[in-house]
Amino acid sequence: MNKNFVYNTNCPICESNKIINKKKIKSKHSEINLIFHLKQCKSCGHKFLSSFPTENYLDNLYRNDSKYVFGHDENEELEKKKFINRGFFEINSLKNHWIFKFIDINKKGEYLEIGPGFCKLYKAFYDYNWKCEGLDLQPYIKAPGIVDNLYEIKNESKDVAVALDVIEHSIDPNKFLRNIHKKLKKDGKIFLSFPNADSFKSKFLDDKWGMVVPLAHLNFFSKKSIQISLEKNNFEIIFIKNYSLGNTRRYLRNTIKLPFKLIIDLIKLDFKSFLHKLKESIITLFDIIDGDQMMVVAKKNN
Repeated sequence: MNKNFVYNTNCPICESNKIINKKKIKSKHSEINLIFHLKQCKSCGHKFLSSFPTENYLDNLYRNDSKYVFGHDENEELEKKKFINRGFFEINSLKNHWIFKFIDINKKGEYLEIGPGFCKLYKAFYDYNWKCEGLDLQPYIKAPGIVDNLYEIKNESKDVAVALDVIEHSIDPNKFLRNIHKKLKKDGKIFLSFPNADSFKSKFLDDKWGMVVPLAHLNFFSKKSIQISLEKNNFEIIFIKNYSLGNTRRYLRNTIKLPFKLIIDLIKLDFKSFLHKLKESIITLFDIIDGDQMMVVAKKNN
């Protein structure tokens, strides 16, 4: 085993040793040249990689903008260049976001965001004169209040903590939640989003699910496992819901065209293409209905 990785024998959430070894997953990066298993806990349904990187190794990957943990696709690279060239004060903040249903942004408070990325949500709170602080390890993420060490942020100071698409990257989700708990005031709220391991798409595609990306994603939460983790770390869930990243309108447009495409495949006797298109359409439909992402709002219990 590579010295930069630690093998998991127990569930990182409930610590059960009743683990199912699922299929092997080969890393997309030949330089790492490791074989990962996708594991699942029989007790809480949590899925996770068989080996996690050490804390120091993972920290270095994020600080160096590593391709192992960042996809670096074309759109992301454009967003990155735009952010670097324009700077924080010139970016457009988000006007609509699901967390605004739970927060009166006009009522000033103290805001913490873990992994703010290109800071669009962070800037929305900043523009409304909230006291904003955030944690991001990527050196080019520069904005007022952004630090690279959570210890620089005062304990019991925050009304709101946000970690969107972050907890699945953590080698120790329970410790991650404990650290955020320390930063929140009494009755402070935490907002999370992450891939939904309970979804049809996750179960149907298994290790081929698009969210299974070593080393970027290490943990895959079920509804039960996120409830266990939050309750274990003194949070009370007040809202939890599946959602989809799929575009319903685009799906409907494509569905109208699908019969014609399938007929063409049959005329050409291209059964492989026929089955692929049909499978993709069915998976997308269930994804829109069921949602392969999950959002959670929880309140700090003291």
